[in-house]
Formats: sequence, structure tokens, C-alpha cells
Amino acid sequence: MLRIATFPPGTGDLHTPSRDCACCGARYPVRRRGMRLLSGDSLEGDICPECVLQGPAGAAARIRGRLLTLDDPGGDTVGGEDRTPWVQRMMRRARLLEETPSFSLVARQAAARETRERR
Repeated sequence: MLRIATFPPGTGDLHTPSRDCACCGARYPVRRRGMRLLSGDSLEGDICPECVLQGPAGAAARIRGRLLTLDDPGGDTVGGEDRTPWVQRMMRRARLLEETPSFSLVARQAAARETRERR
């Protein structure tokens, strides 16, 4: 089961910081609150507002969709690098998300505010 912790964007930075989503892989700006996926005290990665708003099952589906788009699905490398540990991490993350009943109200509200900020 995963939970989401929110954090303020970096202070003193002239530009809006950007993060990579651990679920869909998209790069997104953090305006008010960033969100991180945690398994216990272990960081799984940042999560974008769109994945939060889709819920745990939707975020897991985005991970699985990302895995399906890998070039050379039968091979062990992507871009010349061993992908087995990365694929295993992604599969584990998808499994943990599927075991998560829901994201907290605080996380969903933060995600809604972040998506409104981008418009």
C-alpha cells in the first residue's frame, strides 16, 4: 500500500521546478505542492496531479501502459541499458498501487489545485 506526502516546491528558485512522474513518466511543473509516493518510509518517486486524480488503480494502469510501450518487449535492454531492475521496480509499484484503496483527500485536493494552476 502506498501513501502520498505533499511538499512545497523549492524556495529561492527563479523558475518553477519540474519533476518526472514515477507512474506515467511525464515531466510536470510543481507550483504549490509537489506529491511523493511513499511505501512506508521508502520513497517510490514523485507523482503528477493527473495520476493522483486518476486514483491508485488509474496510476497503476498508467504504469502498465508505460511498460507495454517499451521498445523490444522481449529483450533485456532499453537504449543499451539493462532494464530488468527498472521493470521489476515498475511492476512492484503498480502492484502496490493496486493494493491501495484510495489516495488521501489532502492529496486529491492538492492535485486539483495543481491542475487548476496550470490553466
